[in-house]
Amino acid sequence: MTNPKILIRLIALVLTFTQSLAIVRAGERANIRGMAMARTFVATSRGIDAVGINPANLALPDRGTVTVSIIPFGAHAGSDFLDYDLYTSYFTGIETDSGRAATYMNESDKRRVLEAFEDATGRISVDVEATVVGISYRLGRIGALALTVKEQIYAFVDLPRDYVEFIFNGNPTGTKYEFGSTEARASWTREFALSFGANIPGVSFLPSFAVGLGVKLLKGYGFYEIQRFNASLETSENATLTGVIDFLSRSAGEDPTRNRSLNAYTFFPQPAGTGYGLDLGIAGAFNDYLSFGISVSDIGTINWTKDTRETYADTTIVVDDPLQELQRDAIEDIVKGRKRSVESFSTPLPTSFRVGFALAVHNLPTFEKMPGELLVGLDYNQGFEETAITTTNPRVSLGVEYKPLAWLPLRSGISFGGTDGVNLALGFGINAGVFDFELASENITWLFAPKSFSHGSVAAGMRLRF
Repeated sequence: MTNPKILIRLIALVLTFTQSLAIVRAGERANIRGMAMARTFVATSRGIDAVGINPANLALPDRGTVTVSIIPFGAHAGSDFLDYDLYTSYFTGIETDSGRAATYMNESDKRRVLEAFEDATGRISVDVEATVVGISYRLGRIGALALTVKEQIYAFVDLPRDYVEFIFNGNPTGTKYEFGSTEARASWTREFALSFGANIPGVSFLPSFAVGLGVKLLKGYGFYEIQRFNASLETSENATLTGVIDFLSRSAGEDPTRNRSLNAYTFFPQPAGTGYGLDLGIAGAFNDYLSFGISVSDIGTINWTKDTRETYADTTIVVDDPLQELQRDAIEDIVKGRKRSVESFSTPLPTSFRVGFALAVHNLPTFEKMPGELLVGLDYNQGFEETAITTTNPRVSLGVEYKPLAWLPLRSGISFGGTDGVNLALGFGINAGVFDFELASENITWLFAPKSFSHGSVAAGMRLRF
């Protein structure tokens, strides 16, 4: 059986970028109201929450003339094969009198881990977003203007199940493992956006109609992606291991393979890339209780120009004596790959199309006397890029907001598809005059299944209204 150090090196190649938090990107996490409604927001968002979602909603009525966000943030992490119970059972060790000790797995344990992969490949992802600056100003009946600065981070890695099978079973004669579905991408950007929503009078068939435009300048500080990863390991009947290693990755900015402490990073590094983006949207109301929104966000690209490089390998290795040091060293050198500088390159923004409807139930003729206010939203979201936060798999969400008291919005929602599959969301707010506080989570399945949840998120923030 071959030393598993060979495969561990191969996995390390895929995961090296996670050594640095300075490489990641997000999208919708700082929209706390939307997070609480399972990211149902294209027709229901208002004020600063509309930025990056549907800028036309800036023109719709909202509390206050000037709104200032106080660094709202959102974070999400998850996996479609590794849940909390598996993680704590096998990857955190066992508590003993002398501290935590390694967990030793029997055949049943190994089967349990392998069966957690619904498909041949599993994904791990993380994304973070914070609105560092957020200010909106209402221009009377004309509409509203908003200026925002967002820190955006994302990363994901797709791991074939064959990695785990090799670690568990080694390479008995006649086996072959394929790792070609390995993918990874990560990015860190800062977005400066100027958004405007304007009311358009005179649309005869709609009581209200608005259009919106968001113009974005993006500064990229780090980027990494695997472009090609064709790798396999095969063991012949005479126990000779033959490995094909053919991979190509590219990166820009901070090198994720450098072992550096977090203290070595600065909040204002030199940009490695610059890009521009657009958000477009429309919004309107059919009557007092039914409204709609349509938007396309993040149209554009980032051009990476600083410290652009590739890591590559294309070779076949043969190991007939895994205990021989020269053979092991040669394998490790090959798996590390070779680096070379490359010309600048461009990457697309995570473009998304959204359409949604909002129903103000309390304004329906038969519900005018209901206590409080009830808003129900239904969204369809279609992404055009595969990232930690967007996918070509469409997502449908249903969100509700109920205000038993004017100052206490209670929110919940459910979504299907997208990056997480099925999500249950929950959150609330406190609207105390000029001060708002909001808290939300898009993934509350841990309340009902505390051992089997595999995605977690949290979002919180405050704002002032004048």
